[in-house]
Amino acid sequence: MKTFATTMSNAVRWIGISTVMIVLAAIAIVMSRDAPATLGVPLAGILTLALALAYAISPLRYEMGGGRLVIRRQVGRSTVELRGAIIREDKDAFKGLVRVFGNGGFFAFDGLFYSRHLGMVKVASRHRDHGVVIQPPSGRKVVVSPDDPRAFVAAAVAEGAVLSN
Repeated sequence: MKTFATTMSNAVRWIGISTVMIVLAAIAIVMSRDAPATLGVPLAGILTLALALAYAISPLRYEMGGGRLVIRRQVGRSTVELRGAIIREDKDAFKGLVRVFGNGGFFAFDGLFYSRHLGMVKVASRHRDHGVVIQPPSGRKVVVSPDDPRAFVAAAVAEGAVLSN
């Protein structure tokens, strides 16, 4: 199995740090007020749970083997069939993406997005610097962002994907 890194961009890192700081400040303010415990404790719990969930499902790395791409997350994984998939590097893959459902920069860009260029796509990325678009034989397009897109595409072609322009 070949492993491909996807490092966190500075923008994602700062969005994450800023969000954590804002959530901690909000929890501190709510808990320090004379607000009833029925408001403060559940709010703190919900915010903490949202932080933990966003981190847990963020992509960690990509692995290829057996004709499949495995997107390893902090907790769990998702799989994309590469045999017969159409794959290409696309430097404009992240331009004009609009989040439909998912995470738009807190630890990752992950979920369902839409763009005029690609249509509806699943995104599993930690940065927006160099995108790779994968169109599986069945299912929705997937956009990933390995640190070395050329090596990633070459490995995918070796696993049965078809190179597209």
